[in-house]
Amino acid sequence: MTTLRRRVELRAGPLVIMLARLPRAVPFVLVLGLLVAGLLARGVLGGVLLLVLAALLGLLLLLSWPALDPRSRVLRSAVALLVVLRGVLFLFWS
Repeated sequence: MTTLRRRVELRAGPLVIMLARLPRAVPFVLVLGLLVAGLLARGVLGGVLLLVLAALLGLLLLLSWPALDPRSRVLRSAVALLVVLRGVLFLFWS
């Protein structure tokens, strides 16, 4: 295991534990809320909300990477990259 991965795991541990203690619907509603609000808000606010969502998705992707099969890795990476792309477009071109 790389030291970077270990550091991320140690720092994200409390967040992951907090999310695990919440009812299952809460993280889903949080992600859905960030996505919908980011897409509807547009402009700088929409871009920031989408980039926050992309950071959360990227963190979850990094933490779950060893347990994922290659197809899941590609799909989840593509989704995170699309959210980043849309967030950057909202920041600079709308």
